[in-house]
Amino acid sequence: MLTHLHQIKREFTTLIVFTFLITPVINLWAASVLGLITLSEIVIIAQQKYYLLFSGAMLLLILVHFWKFLDPIVRWAEYDRNNQDAPIQLYKRLRIFTEHYWGFFVFYACITPLLINLILMQTLVGKGLGHSVSFISLQLLVSYLIALPAYLFTLDKLGQLVRFLGLQQIYHGLKSRLFQVGAVVPLICMGLLAAYHFKITNEIDPIGGTLLVLMLIVVMTATFMSVRSLKTSLLPVQEFLGRSGASTHADLAKLKPCSTDEIGYLMQSISGVFKRFADQQSHMHAVVDNAAEGIIVIDSKGIIETFNQAAEKLFGHTAHEARGKLMTRMLPGLFDLSHNVQIKIGEQELEGLQRNGRRRSMSVRVSEVWLSDKLMYTCLVADITDRKAAQIKQKNAEARYRDLVETAHDLVWSMDAEGHWTYLNKAAFTIYGREPIEMIGMNISEFRDPDYAAQESIAFQEILRGKELFQFETVHLDTAGHAHYLSFNAKAQCDVLGNVQKITGTARDISEKKAFEKQLTYQAEHDVLTGLFNRRYFQKELERVTARMTRSAGSCGLLYIDLDQFKYVNDTLGHAAGDKLLVEISKMLLPHVREGELLSRFGGDEFTLLLYNISAENLSMGADKFRKLFEDYRFLHEGNSINVTCSIGATLIDSQTNNADDAMAHADLACHIAKSRGRNCINIYDKKEGNENGMAADMGWAARVREMLDKGKFLQVYQPIVSVKTGLIHDYEVLIRMPCDDGQIVLPGGFLPAAERFGLIQHIDRWVVEHSIRNLHKQHQKGNKCRFAINLSGHAFEDRALLPTIRQLLKETNVDPSAITFEITESAAIKNLNRAVKLIEDLREIGCQFSLDDFGSGFNSFTYLKHLPVDIIKIDGSFVKGVTESSVDFAMVTAINQVAHALNKKTVAEYVENRETLFALREIGVDFVQGNYLGKPEKHLMTSERLPDSCTLLSA
Repeated sequence: MLTHLHQIKREFTTLIVFTFLITPVINLWAASVLGLITLSEIVIIAQQKYYLLFSGAMLLLILVHFWKFLDPIVRWAEYDRNNQDAPIQLYKRLRIFTEHYWGFFVFYACITPLLINLILMQTLVGKGLGHSVSFISLQLLVSYLIALPAYLFTLDKLGQLVRFLGLQQIYHGLKSRLFQVGAVVPLICMGLLAAYHFKITNEIDPIGGTLLVLMLIVVMTATFMSVRSLKTSLLPVQEFLGRSGASTHADLAKLKPCSTDEIGYLMQSISGVFKRFADQQSHMHAVVDNAAEGIIVIDSKGIIETFNQAAEKLFGHTAHEARGKLMTRMLPGLFDLSHNVQIKIGEQELEGLQRNGRRRSMSVRVSEVWLSDKLMYTCLVADITDRKAAQIKQKNAEARYRDLVETAHDLVWSMDAEGHWTYLNKAAFTIYGREPIEMIGMNISEFRDPDYAAQESIAFQEILRGKELFQFETVHLDTAGHAHYLSFNAKAQCDVLGNVQKITGTARDISEKKAFEKQLTYQAEHDVLTGLFNRRYFQKELERVTARMTRSAGSCGLLYIDLDQFKYVNDTLGHAAGDKLLVEISKMLLPHVREGELLSRFGGDEFTLLLYNISAENLSMGADKFRKLFEDYRFLHEGNSINVTCSIGATLIDSQTNNADDAMAHADLACHIAKSRGRNCINIYDKKEGNENGMAADMGWAARVREMLDKGKFLQVYQPIVSVKTGLIHDYEVLIRMPCDDGQIVLPGGFLPAAERFGLIQHIDRWVVEHSIRNLHKQHQKGNKCRFAINLSGHAFEDRALLPTIRQLLKETNVDPSAITFEITESAAIKNLNRAVKLIEDLREIGCQFSLDDFGSGFNSFTYLKHLPVDIIKIDGSFVKGVTESSVDFAMVTAINQVAHALNKKTVAEYVENRETLFALREIGVDFVQGNYLGKPEKHLMTSERLPDSCTLLSA
């Protein structure tokens, strides 16, 4: 700001001095042009020291005067910005500037010609008084023409100062500027041109003079009209300036424009702004005045400034009486006397004092607010005396009637032996839509759903036989005919002879539960996105159809449809576009599926279709019909048109098909072959093609996996995970192995791919989880408080039964969830990020921990790490193996460890195969280590919590 002021001051002074400097030069030149003075006379003038002294003195005076003109403003900016007198000094300068500026110019323009006449007195003898008058007039006119632009420029510089200090009134009107520029300047210019023409031609041209006068009249008329128009435009501005100090926003909002120019539009905009201000002000007043809570605004000293109607009712004081008084008169505890009498911020319960002297319990919420650079406090006050009393009564009532309240939502009833109601509580109205008193004497049979009448009659016959407590479900209808599923608990009350006198019990409306079960059943059988049947339901139906075909002479067809361009759509247009494509494909396929046939979304971009009662000859035609649907289809998304085709694998299901898994494998293989042949084609399964593509081997592995699952023959081994800090075994990682009849052990890489291909991987996940938790329970019963780290496959996120299974196992075994860590690879988690986050959060909510395996193997590992709420990071073994030989691997392990610790996550280093690697990891600060050097995977757990020091060297 200070630099800018100095710049304005320099430019302001320079402009004025320069104008005064060039004025005599141009004046003399104009006089010579018009023949009022000769060049020799100009030379004589320039050689006169009195003229030069006068001109120099004037320039020096002007320089000093206008240089100091803005000094009060600059001093304020440099030394005393808090001085409120600075704007006053500026306004004084604005008022006197015009007088000073034109005063100097008029004085200079008048004295200079007189001085020149004195100098040239001898040479001007004989030219007469008219010559002198013409010379002085010319000097004044030319000086005005030179001074006017400079004057406007200096006003612009002064206007820049107003940006800093504001403006209280108008000092230089637009009308005066317009009049000078539009009328005076053209008048002078035309006069000078006429004089010059006369000097050149030495005659007055009547036509030229007439045209000159006409032009002058036109210019003057246009100027006066413009000034008048401007005056009209400024009428609302003047009205605004005259009213704004004492008018409300609503009054100022009524201002209307009086012209179609910028000023008119400005006034229209200003009117709109004040209308919004008025609306906001009215809204705020309405909110404050009609608020249910007392709203009180006080200053930092506790003086009341705002006191709404609710506050008046609350304390008994009117707003007029309260304003200006201390808030402590009504809320003595509002100030914190222990901290220099500060107002306590936040919500608190205080004792309030009403005007009549009564004390009431009040809830007070205090918040700070700055209004016009002044700290204020807003207090929201509510009387909670009655509420607190009600809370006390409620607690007493709950203590007396707790048992009754626990059954208040259920129907409590009694009836005679013939089934007529004798008592019903108020819950009857919720169920039946009738008041209980109306139902007394009515028979229960009047409310039964006809479809459940027989079932309910049998239930009551059992009750009448004297059964102690009988439970049954039935459906009753309310007055509107709506069905309510009810769960009845009934008991017969008998006399001493055993005769039933009445029946009493309760009934609960389980309609929502039934609806929820129905919804769960639907969700369990349907895909959420497309609404088609899901993989689980399709596999059940496929198993049923396959079993039926083996006992009959008929045949069915199975189509396996895989989209060809789905990955491209997902990668380029996003997952939302991919979802949209799947929905559109589903809608396209459904109309072409015959009634009774089954279409499902089998996986991500895979659809399966069961074609009932179809021959081998028609299978190819049916598959090609669906392929052509895709061929004619175009996917449109945000202006993009994409041709989406499909590859279809088809197989015939007949008496030769062994089971559903074989049928699905055949269709899957046929689809893969169709894709390998260039996509957008169909392929019918051929047994020879299956063998050539390695399908037979995979099917063999799948069969062995099923056998292992059915007979529980999988083998679990345990590898210790050791704490670097203590040397104690912190966890055991549970690993799965497949034993062979010849004694060989197959690692997971040998059978898991086949299990994934044939949909068995989720079964393996559940088997591993169940056996791990039960084995952990056995270890805890033996007193071995060990912990297990259990691996899950990438398909665990899609298994809806996994989480309920884990919950049930933990409940059955009573195993502490914190003793279990679930592991999943980084790549699997990133591939299914949203589902991964959901499963991790659910397992952590149970109390289990979660570990991210093979971390660092992906390009964006650190990017995804902050989105995955895991507890432990297992550093990828490829980095750990080279940590002693490669500076890059050492740096990677260090970086991963530091980032994990920064996110409050523990780290585990895998594949520790030697002593040097262990020392390097301890130097880096890794929390836990794992590898063959510390302990190989074994069938049994270690007998000690600490490994031998000679092996681990962790005690050093």
